Amino acid sequence: MELIQITSELMPGGVPKYLEVVKYPMIRQLAEQMGRKKIILLITLMVKNLCSSVNVVRNMNEDQMIEAAAMLLDECGNFRLEDYQMMFTMAKRGNLVNILDRMDIQVIGKMMDEYWNRRNAVAETINSEEINHFETLGSLTRNIEQLHPSHAKMVKAVEGLAAGFSSLSKFKAEILSNEEAKKR
Repeated sequence: MELIQITSELMPGGVPKYLEVVKYPMIRQLAEQMGRKKIILLITLMVKNLCSSVNVVRNMNEDQMIEAAAMLLDECGNFRLEDYQMMFTMAKRGNLVNILDRMDIQVIGKMMDEYWNRRNAVAETINSEEINHFETLGSLTRNIEQLHPSHAKMVKAVEGLAAGFSSLSKFKAEILSNEEAKKR
């Protein structure tokens, strides 16, 4: 029941709130704290739940579920368990990949790739919106000459902050890109 509650909070109306998961610990942090075996067990239960929710001719056996869980742990990157819960919920609804006659590690890998692409696209959109917002602040420079000297000083300080945030956003994008390259 708790899992259903968390899922409904992360996906109100079935729409994933990708950025809400940042308040939860990353899987690799949990693995360090709780141990790899416990995390594999948790992810295996999530995979088992997925497998029991889809009607396919060739479903996964227990060994395959454990292997898939180990793969998901190895390739978790900056994912949280809540990411996997949203991913599997979206998959059950047919939102990520077409599940035809089989459920296996390849299908789960495709789910993970599609989920990551969607999650990354949302982050990039938000990042772009922030950058555009700061760029609009740059247009104030043209009017500085017309401002009172103390106001002009304040505008220049804000522009310096905006440029700093823009640099941080680009640096963050580089880090995410490097993490994705390492993941693959």
